[in-house]
Amino acid sequence: MLEIVGLLLFGLLVGCYGTLVGIGGGPILVPMLATLYRFDTPTIVAVSVLVVFCNTASGTIAYLKERRIDLVSGIKFSLAAIPGALLSVVALHYIKINVFSFIFGFFLVLLALYIFLRPYGARFAGSRGMFPKRFRPGNKKSGHSRLSLDDDFLDAMEEPETTLVQRVITDRSGNRYAYAVNEKLGIILTAIIGAVSTLLGIGGGLIQVPVLVYVLAFPVHVATATSHFITAVNAGFTLIPLLVDGDLDYKTSICLSIGAVVGAQFGARLSNFIGDKALLLLLVPVFIFMGVKLMFFNF
Repeated sequence: MLEIVGLLLFGLLVGCYGTLVGIGGGPILVPMLATLYRFDTPTIVAVSVLVVFCNTASGTIAYLKERRIDLVSGIKFSLAAIPGALLSVVALHYIKINVFSFIFGFFLVLLALYIFLRPYGARFAGSRGMFPKRFRPGNKKSGHSRLSLDDDFLDAMEEPETTLVQRVITDRSGNRYAYAVNEKLGIILTAIIGAVSTLLGIGGGLIQVPVLVYVLAFPVHVATATSHFITAVNAGFTLIPLLVDGDLDYKTSICLSIGAVVGAQFGARLSNFIGDKALLLLLVPVFIFMGVKLMFFNF
């Protein structure tokens, strides 16, 4: 009984934090499962993927209500991630990736340092030419450092763009986000993320959020919500072969999933009260933790 209560509470924490920062919860689940249970690698990944799917599905519903998901880009990116993720599920049974894990873990630590030193994301993307200079920071209602829409942007919508697709999203609170997406680059990067994240058991959201923010210039709150949607679709398809292979431990999975579903609703609502900089900084501890784990304590 005590174990069940503990799993429910831990699932609640994972669901809340994972939804808040858009990573799904896999980077927290995998080390816990590897430490406390004597599961083999496919079982650890299977339990993690099921919990991540329940968490992200619940969080996606909450973010859809908030109208903060970029569905157009999200659908394209999530479909691109599926083939690599499915191939990685098969590869779990046949390959060892200790050297690659160390390199990738080192990369995560460096990425954590970068986010810590520059926790602003898409706010500075205009200086890098990621979207038109007509975009400007600001939000009259929330005070968060988000992107608003000025009159000149409506004219820019009619201008031809060779690589960027214009997006305007207004959420339920009245916050307006105007940005431009390089969808071709996003599809390529998401396909790679889908394969690597499943192979390492870390969940695509861990890398997806920084890619959306720093490379594709998504506003932070849109990035976390869209990442959650992409991870939900990816995890749903990845779960199918894992269930067929019978790698799942149902007791652990169900208890963690119930907690994660509830926690995801809290995380989505809590994101309304946290600014862009704080959301990105919340990623730093899990990046460092997972990076060290991949370098020195990989299962």
